Parts: sequence; C-alpha cells; structure tokens
Amino acid sequence: MGVYLGVFDGHNAAAAVFSDGRCIAALQEERLNRIKNYHGIPEQAVRGVLQLAGLRPEDVSQVWIASNYISTPRLPEERLAAFDDRYKRSVRQQATRFVANTSAYRRYRAGQRMEERRHTVAGWGFEPERVHFSAHHATHAAAAYYGLRQDDDPYLILTLDGGGDGLCGSVWTARNGKLEHLHDVAEQNSLGEIYAVTTHMLGFVPLEHEYKLMGMAPYAARSYAEKVAEIYHGYLDVDSGPPPRWRRKVPEALKQIGPRLQRDLVRVRFDNICAGLQLFTEDLVTRWVRAWVEATGIRRVLASGGVFMNVKANKAVSELDPVDWFEAFPSCGDESLALGTCYMGAQLDGQDIQPLQHYYLGPEPDQAECEAALEGVGGLELEQPADMAKRVAQLLAEGHIVARAAGPMEFGARALGNRSILADPINQDVVRVVNQMIKKRDFWMPFAPVVKRQHADRHFVNPKGLVSPYMMNTFDSTETRSEFMAAVHTADLTARPQIVEAGQNPAYEAILDEFTALTGRHVLLNTSFNLHGEPIVCSAADAVRVLLESGLERLILGRYLVTKKTKT
Repeated sequence: MGVYLGVFDGHNAAAAVFSDGRCIAALQEERLNRIKNYHGIPEQAVRGVLQLAGLRPEDVSQVWIASNYISTPRLPEERLAAFDDRYKRSVRQQATRFVANTSAYRRYRAGQRMEERRHTVAGWGFEPERVHFSAHHATHAAAAYYGLRQDDDPYLILTLDGGGDGLCGSVWTARNGKLEHLHDVAEQNSLGEIYAVTTHMLGFVPLEHEYKLMGMAPYAARSYAEKVAEIYHGYLDVDSGPPPRWRRKVPEALKQIGPRLQRDLVRVRFDNICAGLQLFTEDLVTRWVRAWVEATGIRRVLASGGVFMNVKANKAVSELDPVDWFEAFPSCGDESLALGTCYMGAQLDGQDIQPLQHYYLGPEPDQAECEAALEGVGGLELEQPADMAKRVAQLLAEGHIVARAAGPMEFGARALGNRSILADPINQDVVRVVNQMIKKRDFWMPFAPVVKRQHADRHFVNPKGLVSPYMMNTFDSTETRSEFMAAVHTADLTARPQIVEAGQNPAYEAILDEFTALTGRHVLLNTSFNLHGEPIVCSAADAVRVLLESGLERLILGRYLVTKKTKT
C-alpha cells in the first residue's frame, strides 16, 4: 500500500498523510504557529503529520501538492487591498497587473511556482520526482467523493468557492470509485468573491468572517432582504442550460465589485445587507444544484469548497425535493485540500480508499506533556477522577462551564469535542457567561448543540435522516428547544448541531451519556476552545494558557481535571 503526503500551501495551509486506505493524520499550520488562517508553506504541519503517522520522508511514496498555481497568487494583504475600493493603482501598476493576468504569463509563473515547491519539498528530504500537483477544484471534488461516499452507486459532486486555479466551481459525477468531470465555473463568476467583498465592505475580515454575515441575516425582515437580494441578482445569475451555468451580469470580475457594491448599497442597513446577501446566495446555490440534479438525474449530492461552509445554504440545498441526500465535506474550505490531494494520488495509483470515519486526526496531549504544561503554575487544583465522564457531567449539570483538551485534536474549523468548551444549554444566559469568560463573540452569533445520533430526531427536523457529525448543516429545532435554547439561533430557531455517530469519540460520548443520566436531557452546548481571534488550542500548553488568560475555571487536560482555586 502506498503512503501519500498531501500539502496545501495557500490560505489556511495544511498537511495530511494517507496510508492503509485512509487519511491517518492531518494538521493545519495555524494550530502550530498560532497565526490564524495562516497563508504559506505548512512546514510545521508537514513535520507534525509525519510524526503522528510514525513516518520518515523515505517512507512516503509520493508528495501531492494541491494546486497547479494557475491563478495569479495573492497574499492575504494583497487581497485586502484589492477588496478596498479606495485602492488606486498607478499606470505602471495597472500595466503590470494586465501582464500578470495574461494566460502566457500565468502559465510561466505556474511553472516557476511548481519548481519552487519541488525545491522546498527537497529540503524536507523528498526527491523532487516524488512531487505531484493536483488541480484545485478536482481536489475539492476528490475530497467530497472519496471522503464521504457510502457505496458505489452514482453521486453528483459539486464544488464552489472563492477561486483556485482559475475556477470557482466545478461539476462531476462519480460511481464505482471513479470521478467524471462535467463542467467548470470560471473564477470571474465567483459567488464566493461577492460574499467576501461584501464582508470586507461591512468592516469584517474577508475569507474569515463571512459566517458573521450569515449569522446576522435572520434578524432582518424578509421584505428588506428581498430588496437587497434583487440588487445582488443584478450581478450574477444561474441559467438552467443545458448545461446549467453561472452567468455574470456586470463587466468586471466579481472579485473587483467593491466600488459597485458601495454605490448600490449606500445607506442600506447592515442587517438588511446581510439578509439580502444570504437570500441571494441560497437562491443561486439551490437553483444551480436543482438544475444539475435534473440534468444528470442523480439525486444524491456531495459538495466541497468554501461556499459550502455556509450552513444555511446547505440547509436550503438539503431540503430541495429533488435531492435525496446531501452532505458537505467537513471543514470544506481550502484546508481540506490537503486530504483531497492525498485521495487524488491514491486513486491514480489504484489504491483502495476508505471514507472518513471521524475527523480526530491531530495530536493528543500525553501525560508527560500535560504535566509539563502544569508544572510551576500556581492557583490550580488538580484531580484525576476515576470516572472523568461522570465527574464532568456532574459539573455541567450544576451549571459549570468546562473546557476540554483531551484525545486527538480534530481537524478543520469546527471544534468536535476534543478542543471544545462545553456547557448545559438549558439556560440561555450561558451565552452571555461564555462570551464574558472567553469567546467575546458578536452578540448575534449562536453557539452549537451536540447530541448523540439516537436522540437527534427528537430535537431537530431531519426527515431525510441526513448525517451531521462535523457541523456542516443546519436544521430547524423542534419544540424541545427549551431544553437547549443557548445553542439555538434565537432569530429563526435553527441550530447547527454536531450529531455524534456511535463510536466516533467514546470519551466524548460518555460525557453525553452521563449528562443524560443526571438530567434526562440529551443536548450539550459545544463551542471551540480558543481566545477570541486565535486558532483553536492545540497543545496542553495552549490549553493551560487560555485557562489562565480567560474567565474559564475548569479544564479537562488529558487525564487531569484542572480547577482554578477560589480567590479569598
């Protein structure tokens, strides 16, 4: 069996290792260097995944890098300048940009970037001939299909994001372990860029804070949202085909739409802009999906790419009558390309590829690491409970908030229990308490519920029986929401649950079981364990630092239950 190292070196850089038919390790560079959404070569993550897998460079069959470098590369600060309508280019700058956008120069520069990466990889101990490259959207499609497929029957695979390798989307069919390409969407027609430019216009960080606009959207009245959505419909539309395609209705590429947005949306309220943008997004995405389902006759849909991080759009897609099944690859932004490019290499070599069983692919704090992080730190009480799950459930039932840094770290943007903050969500005031303690989230943003699969239908409307172990979909809550109101969006009573599948995380599941035994309720609040603006904690030292620098009072650290001593 081959061993494959996957690397993505762009926004939210990451690395992964594939062996014995599955991805066995994956790490984002941000977790190690503590620079949120790090853009660049993930050197620490590469070393980290090799160490996790117990491999040396000579053990790796191939190195796969998830890019063909077709697009003109831009660092985050350059993207911000491009988003800002006040950014004025000199004649020389405009001429330089014109040359940089020609296809000949882009091919030349892509070749340069590939050679640069081969040189970099050689410095890690890999021969350059072992280095291969995969196209951005083909890699997203591979992640969705090979990571999520349940059988060999047909699937429709859709990708959609801000852009990569000259595209912002693609359409594929897949069956019997093989992907077949149908259609591409040019990067100039990017719905993701419209969302990012609007995010920047409203004073947030593009490529990071789009979720805040999605969270604000339900607070505005539908009538106001429709007026704003009509403006956005003047920029981009979906034609039913054949083939179904995205159609730009303005002359400029949509990543350059900032000045037009500011003219068209001047004096429009912030909440109405968010609502109109979200309504427009859901309308276009659902029409596009419906059109391709009807064109192919395939009713089971798998998706990847940053646009499908929009869980409200995913909800709208999953509720379409022609769609029998919908699932988005977990944390399907560009960080997931590290896994997808491993799948690409393995598939081309004829390897058997097993779908994901869980996403706990990172390092686990061992006893020595925990003791080192706690050594010399005053003001803490340490326990090693004989039954950690029962002890923690008791604290949660009493209204305490407990952080957890135990077990292998989850990959991606969602905390899935091993680097999480947990609380009893029956009292909505816990939102205020958690925010005051540590999160400092915008007041309109909801937290997420976690529940075991066998109890999920009692709390969430899910007639198609869709899975949601990675928090990639949103559902309407049922009348039992009074039991977990702190984890429900108060504006529309939806929730983005983590529905835990049996056996995915036994220690985490045990806490849920013990909480149910004590309270008769099944749902806990789960939010990521990090200080505001920082990546999710990774190491034991990260966890202890956040405990000390925040209002948190209790932390599960490996086998330890750590409590701040009460000041007298």
